[in-house]
Amino acid sequence: MKQLFYIFFAMLLFSSCHGDPPIVNQPSVSDNGIKEHMINANKTIAQSEETTIDEYIARHGWTMEKLLDGVRIWVYEEGNGNKVKYEDSVYVRYNIEAINGKTFYSDITEGFVAGRRHIMIGLDQAVLQMNYGSRAKIILPSAMAYGIAGDNDRIPKSAILVIDLQISEKNNLNKHSK
Repeated sequence: MKQLFYIFFAMLLFSSCHGDPPIVNQPSVSDNGIKEHMINANKTIAQSEETTIDEYIARHGWTMEKLLDGVRIWVYEEGNGNKVKYEDSVYVRYNIEAINGKTFYSDITEGFVAGRRHIMIGLDQAVLQMNYGSRAKIILPSAMAYGIAGDNDRIPKSAILVIDLQISEKNNLNKHSK
């Protein structure tokens, strides 16, 4: 990333000079090189988050199912309803905290359409694994939550989130949570 900054700065500096035009055959960073660097950086971040999540799960003694892209789910109270289907209208009540225990949101109730790429993509994945009436703990790697931007309110950038979630077909969710 520093290389990009220095290259950009050098290009800006050279383009603002009124001397000779820059040499056309200067060595430059190729698009493939930048792309490869970014892919490797993302892999390193994902591996680091994976280790952090595994350690968190072990500390709590939870047995969690691993879904696509590192999303984890533990249904600790199975509901009696049908399984949530793609494009079902669902209501969820949830608490969100960082993996370090800092609470960001608590006792939030909202409705959304399952599978329509809710703001937190990982939450969509988890909800589609649940039955109505179920309660679950869900862990979202940052890329499956709010990513590098955060939510522009309480959740910081690149936060791994732990969600305690209850799901219902109607907005009749009870207030008690584990």
